[in-house]
Amino acid sequence: MEDLAYLRTGTRTSCEERNSSIVLGEVTVEIKLDKTRVRKRLGKQSIFLWMSLSLPAMAQSTAQTPGTAGEGMTKQTLLITEPPSIAARCVSETEGLTVRELIKVMLVRNKELEAVRTQQRQADARLAQARLRPNPTFDIEHADDALFANEGERRSSLSLSQPFELGSKRSKRIQVALAFAELTKAQIAEVERQLTTQVWTLFGQAVAAAAQLEQLDQIGRLNQQMMRVMETRLAAGDASKLDQRLLQVTTNQFEAQRLQAENQLSGLLLQIKTLIGFSPEDSLVLRKAHPPEDIGISQQTALEMALERRPDLRAAKVREAMAESEIELARAEAFPNISASVRYTPEKNIIEGLLKPEERIVDRDKLLSFGISIPLPVFNRQQGNIAEAASLRARARSERMSLEQGVRRDVLLAYQHYQTARRSLEVLTGNVLPESRESFQIVQLAHRLGELRLLDVINQERLFLEAQLSYVVAQRDYFTALADLEAAIGKDITPLSD
Repeated sequence: MEDLAYLRTGTRTSCEERNSSIVLGEVTVEIKLDKTRVRKRLGKQSIFLWMSLSLPAMAQSTAQTPGTAGEGMTKQTLLITEPPSIAARCVSETEGLTVRELIKVMLVRNKELEAVRTQQRQADARLAQARLRPNPTFDIEHADDALFANEGERRSSLSLSQPFELGSKRSKRIQVALAFAELTKAQIAEVERQLTTQVWTLFGQAVAAAAQLEQLDQIGRLNQQMMRVMETRLAAGDASKLDQRLLQVTTNQFEAQRLQAENQLSGLLLQIKTLIGFSPEDSLVLRKAHPPEDIGISQQTALEMALERRPDLRAAKVREAMAESEIELARAEAFPNISASVRYTPEKNIIEGLLKPEERIVDRDKLLSFGISIPLPVFNRQQGNIAEAASLRARARSERMSLEQGVRRDVLLAYQHYQTARRSLEVLTGNVLPESRESFQIVQLAHRLGELRLLDVINQERLFLEAQLSYVVAQRDYFTALADLEAAIGKDITPLSD
């Protein structure tokens, strides 16, 4: 933070021309003041403002500076303390959760992912069901003449039948169930990929919003200091009401932007909490991650990795294979299943005598019979199911080919976005930010020495803020580009340093 010092003197200079050389960090500003302007300013008891970048922030010191006419002058540094902002409380360089740790928590606690993972149990149950064989059938039958002649005739039978599947139906059914289980795993991995991308994106946006808020807080403190200086200069007659109003308008504009950035950061933190399974009341601190300048992967390598590892593409391939298995199963269903049976029948028959009808002869028999039942596939040979499975296979193949084209497009766009974001960040870091910072510091000093108008300071301040915010946006875009590239490839490719 920049320290402010007020310099006040009532002496006049006797020189015709005076050179003032002010060292600001690595920037040296040399301002020439002629005799008339110096006398006019000193005659009005003007207040000059120095910025001390060499002193630590929030320090308070008093120094004796020799005057131009030999008189001692006192330079008092003002101490300004500010409470920590939401950016400092929620985003840290050394504490909190990194993006990798957030992803790990999300994979464990996210409710949407937990619901999707229940499909895996359904797939396992479907596979277990496919492995089961047909159940046998046990029949009991009893017949007598109790309601008719009531002569005591009766017959009972016990039968047991077992169907046998032909045409390898069971193995083909298991193959379809295995494909469905593999498809479910790929679909779960796809949901994990999408949620991981959301965590990456929200994390980058939150860190960028915190950095933007810090910049706006810094500009806000600087504007408040300039307002106090403006009030003093206005009271001394060295500034106009118009300058004060312009400064007040600019201060209010930056304050509105700060409130918007604070609200944006709060909303992003709430989205991250919801995504990783935290309640809104839970505290969350994000630890900044520093992505590498170059991931070291060529565009062709990224494309090959995506075609091999993308879970949605793997799901499309499995869906096509499952459609092929369903065709084989439908063809196997055309083969009839045979049923083998065995029957035990004890009988009691009453026979009238040939010579004496009133005589009754009891005939007891025990029968054991065997049988085979074979359906005849005359009409239904699963023609419709085979045709439906073939159409599903054609659809799955078309979807897989379309998705492959989409994967190639995603990788190419993500890689181009990554390269553009990386180059933009390099340009801002190497050229724009240092020059903008130096220009802003020079204009501030020149204004405080009376060489420039307040409007010039406000314009340069706006340019400096725009450069700072452009850098924040470039950092966010670079982080988002890395997240999009990882999502397009379907693999963790970004080593982060904390």
